[in-house]
Amino acid sequence: MLEVFLFINPIGQLCLRSEEALIKIIEESNDTNIHFKFIPVLNLKNVEHYMHFQKLNSHDLDLRNQVFGTIYQAVLAYKAATFQGNKKSRAFLMCLQESFRQFDAPFNTTLVLSIAEKVGLDTEMLLEDWHSELAKQAFDSDQQLACEMNIQTSPSAVVFNYAKGQHDSGLLIENCDSYDLLKEVCSQQTDAETTYETLSRQQSKFTNVAFRVLT
Repeated sequence: MLEVFLFINPIGQLCLRSEEALIKIIEESNDTNIHFKFIPVLNLKNVEHYMHFQKLNSHDLDLRNQVFGTIYQAVLAYKAATFQGNKKSRAFLMCLQESFRQFDAPFNTTLVLSIAEKVGLDTEMLLEDWHSELAKQAFDSDQQLACEMNIQTSPSAVVFNYAKGQHDSGLLIENCDSYDLLKEVCSQQTDAETTYETLSRQQSKFTNVAFRVLT
């Protein structure tokens, strides 16, 4: 069994690409032994990475604070959506990311509720949960997990392969927005160390990607 933790930015386009790739891989393989979870992460490096991708001035402190605040509110909205099930919350997340192809898209309650209604969420429940302590606690838990796994930027994936009965080591892949890369990782039936060695020999195929074994 594979377990994939995909750490994402809830308004990030590269993250949307990673999510779509992972879902496509699972659908193509029809493999019920791949379990995955999308985990939002927020830190200064993640904000800078997003601003660079969107060609925004990262030296503008007011703009940086605006981006940080937008991502934070988007994280809480997504965590609130997860309280209504994984399938609908993933649809909510991906629609939200789609709406942010340009950062100047307005992020407000109207946008959140319109997406929630589109994907079949209970809008009243979402609105209540969005600003709840429970959503904040869920976010804090995600941040702690990201810290434990040394997640610096998004999209990043941590993959555990339990086929060999080894539960301790995972493979961290930074900047994993490539379908080919994720498919290669998911097709490996080896432990983290062996998969790392295999991918390292193919490093030239994957630009701006970093691999690391977590123990």
